[in-house]
Amino acid sequence: MAHALRYLIAILLVGCASAVRAQSAPPEQRVRFTVFSTRATSGLAYTPKPGAAPVPLVFYPTARSPRYDYRGPSPLRFIDSKTNAVVAEAAMPPEITDALLLLVPIEPAPATGLRYQVYVLDDAAARQAPGSLAIINFSGLVLSGTIDGKSATLQPGLNAAQTVGRSASLTLRTTSKARSYQAYSGTVELAKSERALLLLLPPFYKGSLEVQSRLLIDTPPTTSTQPARR
Repeated sequence: MAHALRYLIAILLVGCASAVRAQSAPPEQRVRFTVFSTRATSGLAYTPKPGAAPVPLVFYPTARSPRYDYRGPSPLRFIDSKTNAVVAEAAMPPEITDALLLLVPIEPAPATGLRYQVYVLDDAAARQAPGSLAIINFSGLVLSGTIDGKSATLQPGLNAAQTVGRSASLTLRTTSKARSYQAYSGTVELAKSERALLLLLPPFYKGSLEVQSRLLIDTPPTTSTQPARR
């Protein structure tokens, strides 16, 4: 009887240990993603799944990267290819399966640790369809004006996508010392299946009110797996 009791206790302990390990193990996520950096970036890599070899990331200056696949726990970590040090982390919400990861360098650049702030955007076609324009205002300025002939005031960060069709003109202004100044002017031209993401960044020169911009045009991932055309 004593032997049988010890055997039963051993089974229960093994079962409990397995349950604890299962509960403590981070859930696996699957996501397809592209990357873009607001500054010239190279030499970064990621591990597509546990135990796999690191894969180098390709950054384009005016377009999303090729699409990559990731399967593993969150956060998704980017490493320096030379030192294997983790330099960026992206916390992946479980509901996002197609993502655009925006890497913004931390200023001033730290000597060690994370070197980028990573913004995770839901990049699925359901979130932004062809014929639409989304704007991310990272400029640090209060911007307002007209987008596709309609009055608009931009909020800091991501602004909701709006339908613009095949073409849209934008004129945005900001106010300084009670005077209005033009901060951005441009036109977005789209092919039938394309959409656009406009990033507005701080002015290049200190004291300037003309924002920098990056216009990313692509085809939503549910209709094409090809990288952006420009």
